[in-house]
Amino acid sequence: MNINASQIRKLKALSHHLKPSVNIGKDGLSVGVIQSISEILETHELIKIKFHKNKDSKEQASKDIVSSTKSVKVSIIGNTLIIYKKSSNPKYRHIKL
Repeated sequence: MNINASQIRKLKALSHHLKPSVNIGKDGLSVGVIQSISEILETHELIKIKFHKNKDSKEQASKDIVSSTKSVKVSIIGNTLIIYKKSSNPKYRHIKL
């Protein structure tokens, strides 16, 4: 899925008020964390993920999250990753791009 610059701006604006849905601590990424992110993405489409302990590896972890969940990286601001994935269930589609 590809999104253009104006869509990224819209997603950033929509994500501004969101609280992080997932916190990644000292244990880093695991299969359970990836599964949890996928489930949350399915219902919310746009989420924030906060890196707490392993801040130095956040770039690689972000790439792993995006590829594993087949989502789009909107941005990384500080230690917070913002990702988007259109829900496969029409009932949960809230964001119109």
